[in-house]
This record gives sequence, C-alpha cells and structure tokens, in this order.
Amino acid sequence: MTGTQYTAPDRAERRKAIREILRREARNMATDEIHEALEKWFGPYSSRTTRNDLQALTEPKLVTEIKEGGKDRRARYWRLNRSSLDLVLSPTESMTLSAVFQHAERFGFRVEVGELATLREYAAGSVAAGARRNLLAEGRIRTGTRFTVLHPGNYNPDHLETIQNAMRDDVNLQVVYRPRGAGDVQCTYFLKPLALSYQDSNIYLSAFVDSEEWPAGKAPEAGAPRGKYSSNGPGTLCALMLHRVVSVRTTVATIAEPPGYDPASTEAQRDLVTIHGDGPVDLQLRLSPNLHNRLTENPLCDNQVLTQDRYGWVLACRLEDTQGLRLFLLSNAADIEVLAPARLRAHVRETLDAALALYHREG
Repeated sequence: MTGTQYTAPDRAERRKAIREILRREARNMATDEIHEALEKWFGPYSSRTTRNDLQALTEPKLVTEIKEGGKDRRARYWRLNRSSLDLVLSPTESMTLSAVFQHAERFGFRVEVGELATLREYAAGSVAAGARRNLLAEGRIRTGTRFTVLHPGNYNPDHLETIQNAMRDDVNLQVVYRPRGAGDVQCTYFLKPLALSYQDSNIYLSAFVDSEEWPAGKAPEAGAPRGKYSSNGPGTLCALMLHRVVSVRTTVATIAEPPGYDPASTEAQRDLVTIHGDGPVDLQLRLSPNLHNRLTENPLCDNQVLTQDRYGWVLACRLEDTQGLRLFLLSNAADIEVLAPARLRAHVRETLDAALALYHREG
C-alpha cells in the first residue's frame, strides 16, 4: 500500500528513522525494505517520500547509494555512512552550532578529524541545503572579540586523548614535561589528573603531583619558588600547559586524589588564573560615563551595585582578586579609578607608573 491518502510523518523524524533503520540492520538495504520498515514505524504513506528522503540524505553524505548492493539488480540500495550522526538539526540550529565551532577554534579547540569534524561538516551542509544563499561560505555568520587573541599553544592531540581517557578511567599518569623557566630541562611527573581547563587559547591540566624525577643536578632546591605552570613540588596541586607536555602515558603507580578536591575552589584555581590573596575582596571602582554604560549592560559580576555620588558613578562588588580582574582594570585604566582595596589600588598605580617610565625614555 502506498498510502498516498495519508499525511507523511514529520520530515526530520522520517530521516532520523531512516538512519536508525540502516544502523540497526547494519547492511545495505533496498529502498522498498527501508520504506516497509518506516511504515511499521509510522504507518502507511507514500514510498515516493522515502525515495526523496534517501536522495536528500546523500547531499550531506549521511547515506550513500550503492550501485550493486543486493540480489535485485533493479532495486536501489543504500548504506549508512560510518560517520553518520544520530541527530537532526534545523538550519538555524546548524547556524548557531557553526558559530560555536568557529569561536571555539579561535581559542584553541581543534576540530580536524573524527566525529566532531563530521558534526561541523553536517552543520555546514544543513545551513546551505535548500538555502538561496550560503551564509557560511559568504562569511555572514561570524564570531569575534574586541581583544587581541594569541595563537593557541601547539599541543599534541594524542596527549589530550590520553589524558581524557585516564580521567574517565580514573588512572594515573607519567608525564614528561618542560617546566617554564627551566630552559631546555625536561622532568618527569607521576601525577593524578584532576581536571582540564580550556582558557586563553591554551589547555591546562590540573593535577596532584605525587613524585618527580629530574636530570642530575637540575632539581629545584627545596623550598625554592617554582615557575608558573609547572609542578609546585611533590604532594601539591599544580596546573600544566598541554603544549609543554613532551610525552604522557598511564602508569600503575597508586596516587590518591586529594581529599575534598574541588576544581572550582580557590586552591585549585590559584595555579590556573593567579588568585591574589586568600579570598574575595570588597572592590570599589569609580567609572567614567562610557564604562558605566558598558557595565550596566554587561555587568562585571552578579553582585555589583552601581551608585552615584557628586563625582560620578561608583561600582561596588565582592569578588576574587585575580589576574583577569587586574588585566581588566589596566586595560580600562583611563575609565576606572580603583577606590578599594588599597593593595589593588597600589598595584594599578605602580603598574601605570612603570608603563609611563618606559614611554618617558628617549627612543
């Protein structure tokens, strides 16, 4: 029965069902077989609709027509592409996903091979399919930032995969690493991988270091300050840059996770974002009209309060004194006066004095 008197099911659901049928059967199937399975799923409707759906699924390369797929030489046979994804996105959803990929790649998320690359290609095909204009090809869907973005560190994707799998399996790692500030020295850390942080064009591994091995005569002196983004010494938390990892493999060494470890805690974040002090500070800033407008629309934090005195607008809030906050204050130095805390006001003043000294030099 062709069932032309019936209304066909939703197109997205039909096409998702076709892929599910081909996946479940795990073989090449003729058009009539697929349509028969669909009618068991949805009830009777026109087989011509199924032929059209199959043809449409070849455009984003979700299915492929096989010329000699079975015994019936007159029939058309179809197979599910190995990388086909079990989802259907609308063109507008695909547009958003394409922007997400574009923005992520700018900040170091590599999507070159595998299913994520297939998802990106699927989204691009969905945006273009049936459209009068290919907005992606014309560069009309864009992401960006007003700030200069550094190029991502050149890490080995295999290292990232090893670390991710170790975290999933709750096993420990032996990492050969190039500590920052140690020249060409390479050392070996035996560690428990705890968290991955994607920030500022780099990927960082938060870890608990159980023990270290250094070349003869190269080990840091006990109690001496370590370089940032290296081990802080055995028995401590640290953050390692993925592009400084020379090699990584799992180890049978038994290393327990620190009791009560919280990736969002000040202790865990200190190595990642450089937190000054032991807790949040009460921040007060005097703002120019321009920055008042900006922070009204894009708040600095959830608890900010804006008030007005005879000199202008004052922002008050409570937050951590981080490297990011200090960079924000300095990048807007002509529009912000730090009123409190005193140590942060002093830091901004001293940094600006040092910058002015550079510009007072004769060329």
